[in-house]
Amino acid sequence: MQEAPVLVVIEVGSVKDPKGLQTYVQRASELIGPLGGKLVAQGGIPIDGEPGFAPLAIQRWPSETAFRAWLDSDAYQPLNKIRLASATMRVAIVPISEEPA
Repeated sequence: MQEAPVLVVIEVGSVKDPKGLQTYVQRASELIGPLGGKLVAQGGIPIDGEPGFAPLAIQRWPSETAFRAWLDSDAYQPLNKIRLASATMRVAIVPISEEPA
């Protein structure tokens, strides 16, 4: 049985090092494609006067396993150190319930 695709939602809560975060975003964005992911959206516009989210990014991966393999990859490890030193983020894996016909 093949695993279902997932979305990965990333929220940047606080930034300690804006330049480091910029480096992380650029290098991570370049790395996700070759490892199976795709950046599908970023930003976020609140509706009905609700408070806005912190900056958001949404990635699509062929499976949770593919996303976790990216996290564990040798290529990502130096980027993870930059991420942890630069910002506080929350990340959620969201299963896609149905594929469009």
